[in-house]
Amino acid sequence: MARQKYNRQAILDAALKTFVKNGYPATRVSDIAAQAGVAEGTLYNYFTSKEEMLLALFDEKWGGMIDDLKIKVARLPDPNDKLKAMFSTVIKLFKKDRELAEIFLVDVKQSSVFLNNYTVNRVMDFIDMIEVILKEGKKQGLYRRDLDTKVAKMVIFGAAQGILLGWVLNETAPVRGRSFSYSLARAAVGLRGIFKYGL
Repeated sequence: MARQKYNRQAILDAALKTFVKNGYPATRVSDIAAQAGVAEGTLYNYFTSKEEMLLALFDEKWGGMIDDLKIKVARLPDPNDKLKAMFSTVIKLFKKDRELAEIFLVDVKQSSVFLNNYTVNRVMDFIDMIEVILKEGKKQGLYRRDLDTKVAKMVIFGAAQGILLGWVLNETAPVRGRSFSYSLARAAVGLRGIFKYGL
């Protein structure tokens, strides 16, 4: 069983590296097999297609993060601290694995397989967590009483996603040097200031 788990994980690691190197659309199952150092037929013992590998990668990494976040956020009484915990956890996940950030922020978004699959619920879980926190903040008088939480949750999620995408793009050859030295911490502080004080 341990060997089976190792092989599955090795294949997923190889899939991630290959998706980043070739781009998801151009990646073939044979490319992933070569990266993993196994026969192509071996991959089919674990996954039926490259699409299934992409979904497994997302569900494993993002899904695990969501489960941990729910526990962490439940322990915090202050809605501002809860929002901070949510986004700092995402940043830590992506900073730890730069390849993961690229595949999630660039390739996954362009995949119709992802958008039409159950794993999109994992993203909605995250967005809905933001709304629950915003509603708590309204009740506590921290946020405007007339705040439309359905709109606000999408604005916050979209802004955070844009900042993370900017971080990924800043490290690519065409963009590097055209913008400031990118700091996720600096960007997060700037975003918080905009939400707190407006433009």
